[in-house]
Order: sequence, then C-alpha cells, then structure tokens
Amino acid sequence: MSELRTDEEQVELLKKWWAENGKGLVAAVVLAIAAVGGWNWWQSQEQAKGEAASVLYQQLVDLINQPQLSDEQSATAQHLAGQLQSDFPETLYANYGALFEAKLQMNAGELDRALSTLKAVQTAAVNESVSEVAALRQAQILWQQGNTQQALDLANTIKAKVYGGDLEELKGDLLVELDKKQQAKDAYLKAKAIFATAGVSRPALDMKIADLGGA
Repeated sequence: MSELRTDEEQVELLKKWWAENGKGLVAAVVLAIAAVGGWNWWQSQEQAKGEAASVLYQQLVDLINQPQLSDEQSATAQHLAGQLQSDFPETLYANYGALFEAKLQMNAGELDRALSTLKAVQTAAVNESVSEVAALRQAQILWQQGNTQQALDLANTIKAKVYGGDLEELKGDLLVELDKKQQAKDAYLKAKAIFATAGVSRPALDMKIADLGGA
C-alpha cells in the first residue's frame, strides 16, 4: 500500500480527527485568547490606576511643599492623603499618603493622632524605607512631647538600613537631652561616618560634634 494518501482519505482523516479533538482545540484557542485578552485588560487597568495614583500624589506633594498652607489647602491635602490610602490600599502611594497625613497632623499640633497614623503606616509599610521613616518620626514626636527616654528606647529598637545616619543623629540629640554627652558624641560620629560613606555633607552635625568638645 502506498504511504501517500489520496485527497479523499486525507479529508476523511481530518474529519475524524476534528470530531475527536476539534471541540477541545476550539476551547483551548478560546481560553488562550481570553487569557491574553484578560492579561492585556488587567495591564491596562493597572496602568490606569498607577497613573491616577501618580496624579493624586503629585497634587499632594505640590500642596505640602507650599511655604504655608491655608486652612482650605490643609483640608485639601488631608483629603488627597486619605484618597490615596482608600483608593490605592497596600501600595507605596497609600504609605506616602499616610506619611503626609501624619505630617499634616503634626503641623496642626495633633501629636497623638500623628503617632497613631505613623504606627499604622509602620505596620502596613510595603518596604523598609517607609517603615524606618514611620518609626523615626514616632521617636521625634515622643521627643517633642517631652518623652525623651521613651523616644530613645524606640530609636534603639529601629534597625535602620536606609536611614542609618538620621537614626544615629537622632539618638545623639536624645542623648544630649538626657545629659549623656559621651554617648551622644559617639552616636554623632557614627552618623557622620554613615553620611560620609553616602557622600552626604551635614554641617549642622559637625557643629553638634564640635559643641560636645572633649566629651
């Protein structure tokens, strides 16, 4: 028998194959198209969400950077910060919105509210940088409230990987307040070394070190 099939035989084989496999193939093709279409739709939705969040965030930054906010501008900034958190939860934009909200609360003298906001940010932080900023600002508020030892205790629990220089400088400030000058100078020198490694100059820090003299 010839290995070559006639046209009629090939047609019959195709009909038989299609009867056995055609429905599954169509389903697979449909699923593949749906998957690609769904993926493209998801990507476009995520891009649109990202663009919307970026616009809100930029509006908030522009407001916050004003030399002095009017009551109306402050209320608008609070609204934008809240919208970033409600519309884009579990994102960096939401974290930044909460940090800005805490800053507005601090500026308004609402220190306890700011502390609560920062604790929530630290818990929900999507990266180490945000977590460190939230913890550092909590320590600064505690210091501002006169709770210097409590602020230092909190600072000592922070394992800074991004803001190590800021952390050590804050520790130095707190230790000066507690009249622990040698420890303060050691902290300042650590801060200076960290900043120097990053190529950052801090003249104010140099003055703090000089003020401690031979401590």
